[in-house]
Amino acid sequence: MTIAGPETAGMPEESHAGAGRYHISLSRLDEMNRSAAHLIHDRLTEACPSRGQPATGLDPEALIREIQEFHADAEDFIRADMPIQEIVFRTLLARGNDPMSLGEIHRELTQRWGNTLRPISIDQNRLRRVLQADTYYGFSDV
Repeated sequence: MTIAGPETAGMPEESHAGAGRYHISLSRLDEMNRSAAHLIHDRLTEACPSRGQPATGLDPEALIREIQEFHADAEDFIRADMPIQEIVFRTLLARGNDPMSLGEIHRELTQRWGNTLRPISIDQNRLRRVLQADTYYGFSDV
């Protein structure tokens, strides 16, 4: 059990629980022998200019910018019936892979994508463990 000292008293739990800010690490994907370009390319929808091109040789950062520009608000880009890690991955892509705090990710999952038919009930500590144990999407604490 962690006891809040004077420097952490009154701060949200995520600020002093080692939560950090998460993003998709392209270098971590490379270390895991996963193609970032292929992984991101598979999330493109028809409106994206790179959709018809082969993923090999495409710049993953350019693909992220395309998703942010063309798909961030697309109705079917993120669906509540997707697995939690997929929702987090697509949320980060839609935000241009800007790092998000654990609290921001938690709110996206539970308040935006959870619903009465499929409630998403996960606490921040469990969510942190899910993100840290990832071996597929390249989630990394910045």
